[in-house]
Amino acid sequence: EALRIELLKLATLLIEHLGRELVEHRKELIKFAWNHLKSDDSTSKQWAYINVCRFIEVYEAPPKILLQVYVALLRTFQPESRELVRAALDVLVPARPKRLPAHDFVKAIKWTKKIMYEEGHALPQLIHMWQLVVRHPALFYAYRSQFVPQMVNSLNRLGLPPNCPLENRLLAVALADLMVAWEGRRAARLARRRDPAAPAAEASSGAA
Repeated sequence: EALRIELLKLATLLIEHLGRELVEHRKELIKFAWNHLKSDDSTSKQWAYINVCRFIEVYEAPPKILLQVYVALLRTFQPESRELVRAALDVLVPARPKRLPAHDFVKAIKWTKKIMYEEGHALPQLIHMWQLVVRHPALFYAYRSQFVPQMVNSLNRLGLPPNCPLENRLLAVALADLMVAWEGRRAARLARRRDPAAPAAEASSGAA
């Protein structure tokens, strides 16, 4: 297993830094990683996901593959896998806009909301997903109306229990801060529509 993990790490680095040079071998690369997605070893499996996410970032891939990987990672919230899953999502999620057509991007948002709604009764699952939103707020901004009500409902679960971990309290604060930032961005956009000169004035005062 240790050798497999190191080979997956190596393949991931090769894709990241030598993607153009290896384009003719992409079928072999994706097959190598895909075979390890069913590994019984958790670490091998998560490194395979990181590899596949890097592959999707660098090379074209069918939207259904990206969605399949994304949904699987959303549902992987176990503590022992958390750091590697976070690394995989932080590669995959920023690649979504350029790899998914608009209707498939909406599917990704719908899957995010569906899993959050149906499986969010498990607090670790909810934390896993809110942490993703907090790390990539710009990609969820246009769909904020679908998430803000549940954000508000989650604050009590995350931050109010007297014995809750500090990490949960910090996440609750981050969610509250994100809602304020989203509202500020919306207000600024409306202000620009009403007064096109407003951004220039704001920029000038900011620079001063």
